[in-house]
Amino acid sequence: MNPVSLAASTAPAELLQLRSLPRRGLAAGGGHVREICGRRGANGELHWTLQLVELRGPAGILHLAHEATHVLAGIGGPQVEVGPGASVGLRKERVLRHTDPLLELRRPRLRAAELSRVLVLSTVTARARPALVFADLHGASILPDGVRAIVVRSGRVSTGGSTAAAMEALVLPSAMTGDGVVAPGPGIVADDARVLMVVG
Repeated sequence: MNPVSLAASTAPAELLQLRSLPRRGLAAGGGHVREICGRRGANGELHWTLQLVELRGPAGILHLAHEATHVLAGIGGPQVEVGPGASVGLRKERVLRHTDPLLELRRPRLRAAELSRVLVLSTVTARARPALVFADLHGASILPDGVRAIVVRSGRVSTGGSTAAAMEALVLPSAMTGDGVVAPGPGIVADDARVLMVVG
């Protein structure tokens, strides 16, 4: 089976428009957060979650899960500085580990009406071990094993009967399986896409 026909035959992928997801305000400062996808256990215990933080204004504070470790990825807008404590710069297409349950974001340089967008992957490592990976996708191919979600920054990606463009995400059926199961990567067709994948 070639990659193009495989992409058309995989199980359905859930298409999410990130700007349309429900949002809640930050604990302080201007902006909001949207939950994209994740997994919890039968008793509600967190395994992992992927959130989009959109910061408007000079600063914002978000409370993260205490038992989790966090990875941040800049995906759009002006650079942000990450704290608390000694701040570290997070530029677009950079990934930064963050272990504090308190997340402070500051924007040293503001541009009118432009949001700073940061993806936050929170993981309880005893239950799940996904990672954030930037990638360029072109034409027909097979995704790496264990891909749970794809956030499209530019271009288009099709898999499982769904097509995602910029600021949209594809949540793959493997994200719904047990965390001990690594599903084989599905076939995709991409049109010059720059993406951020949740893998593992």
